Amino acid sequence: MKSKLLLIALILVTTVVQAQVESRVKKIEVNGKAEMEVIPDEIYLQIALKEYKSGLKKVDINTLEAGLVKAVKQLNLGENNLTVDNIYGYNWDWKKRKSDEFLATKSFKLKVNNLKMLNDLIEKLDADGVNSINIAEVSHSRIDEYRRELKIKALQAAKAKATALLASIDEEIGGALEIQEVGQYDAPMYARNTMMMEAKMDGGYQSDLEYKNITISSEIRAVFEIR
Repeated sequence: MKSKLLLIALILVTTVVQAQVESRVKKIEVNGKAEMEVIPDEIYLQIALKEYKSGLKKVDINTLEAGLVKAVKQLNLGENNLTVDNIYGYNWDWKKRKSDEFLATKSFKLKVNNLKMLNDLIEKLDADGVNSINIAEVSHSRIDEYRRELKIKALQAAKAKATALLASIDEEIGGALEIQEVGQYDAPMYARNTMMMEAKMDGGYQSDLEYKNITISSEIRAVFEIR
C-alpha cells in the first residue's frame, strides 16, 4: 500500500515539475497566411430545359433532352460530363403527365473546361426550350495540390514572421512547439453567373456568362521556442 502511495506521489511531483519547466519556456506565437489565384479549368453549367407549346403542339422534355445530348456529342464535350441535376413539375399521375397543360422542367449539369464553347452550344439548342443557363460551380483539377502548397507557404510565412520579430529584439527562433491550421478558403468570383435566354436584335442568342479567378488561401498558427 505504501509503495503504491509513493508511486502516485512521485508521478504527481514529476507532473508538477514538468509543468513548471514548460511554463518557463520562452515562446512566440504567430499566424502565417498564403494566397493565390487560379483560372478555373472545371466549370459546371446548370442548364434548365422547359417544355413549351408550339402552336397546338407541346414540345416535350424528352425531345429537348435529346437535343441537348446531341449538341454535347457534336461539340465533343463528353457525354459523361452531362448529368441530370433536378426534375421539376413532374407528377406521376399519368393523365396529368400527358396533359398539354402540364409543362415540366428538367435541369442538367454539364462540366466544361472553359466557356468558349457556350455560344456554339446555345446555337445548337432549341432556344424556346431553354429556361436558363447558369454557372453552378467552378473548380480546378489541381486544387488539392494548390491547397497543400499554400499550407506549406503559410507555415513558412509564419516562421519568417517569427524570425523577423525575434531578430528585432536580438533573440533567435527555436523549434516549432505547435502548428495548427486556422483556416482554408476557396472563393470563386462570378462577374455574372446566370444567363436567361433573351433574343438579341439580330435574332440570335449569345452568352453573357462571366467568371473571375478562384482565390485560394490558407492560414497557419504556429508557436516557436525562443532560444
